[in-house]
Amino acid sequence: MPKKHKVIVDPDADEMFYEHVKFLSHESLNAAHRLVLGFKKSLVRIAANPFQFPFADELDVPHIPPNALRKCLFESRYKALFRLKDNEAYVIAVIDSRRENRDALGEDWC
Repeated sequence: MPKKHKVIVDPDADEMFYEHVKFLSHESLNAAHRLVLGFKKSLVRIAANPFQFPFADELDVPHIPPNALRKCLFESRYKALFRLKDNEAYVIAVIDSRRENRDALGEDWC
């Protein structure tokens, strides 16, 4: 049986996600619900095999070294950014890929 990784969502990432859901709920409750379900599914996928996700090297954030973060795309335009350490995956940000990455990731991302 394959070993599952423990997924930990950072409180800041949780707040980012909440803000996306809150904004979307003003437009469409169905879309907000799909976003929540999509995020939950992505966390399950990360737990099952975090290595299936590519590195997020396209981020234009100078203080993040190459191959430090992986990205899990969900609901076509959102990214869960996470890093791996031992048997744990730490989700450090949930961003809307249409926005500037610098705005979402501060220097204290680790």
